[in-house]
Amino acid sequence: MATTETNRKQTQVAIVIVLFISSFIAPFIVLFPVQELLYRPSEFYLFDTVFKAYFILMFALLGLAMILLINLLIAPKTKKGRTIQRTIVGTSWLLVLASFVLCINHYQIIDEKGLHINPFFSLQEDVTSWDDIVKVEQTNVQKDGVTKPDKLIFTLTDGTTIEQSLSAKLTKAKPFINLELSKKGLAIENVY
Repeated sequence: MATTETNRKQTQVAIVIVLFISSFIAPFIVLFPVQELLYRPSEFYLFDTVFKAYFILMFALLGLAMILLINLLIAPKTKKGRTIQRTIVGTSWLLVLASFVLCINHYQIIDEKGLHINPFFSLQEDVTSWDDIVKVEQTNVQKDGVTKPDKLIFTLTDGTTIEQSLSAKLTKAKPFINLELSKKGLAIENVY
């Protein structure tokens, strides 16, 4: 009986260590390929993971590792205590699984139809047509005497805005965005 308990604890320690280490690596390795497999359209200007999805998944995995570590260190004396402990660990696993599903669904696509953004707490895309966009501004920041592009701000007909940080992928998509905007008589305006 003691050997089984020791094996169980060693397995739990191994799981905690693997979760802790993989929480820093796994989101960057797993998230985008899974999204690409599930959501990547055949034609697009930009297909990208929203950057905060990586950090949300990282913190979810770290949280699970911490709860499993606490679970390992605290041994309840009563049956009720063990039930509460198992409920907390089970709920933690479910929360991490839910976070993983929500992170997979947190992406953005820009194509000939417009901007498709799937918010974190949603399983459906918010689609903004090119017809709904009245102005696009590129903000530029000056740092150490050098002006660098920072964000694209899409202003919609209802006055709301969509801000996109200028990542390398979005920078590559800018000529296609300009092409779509030129069809509507618009262009990206530089703002300093």
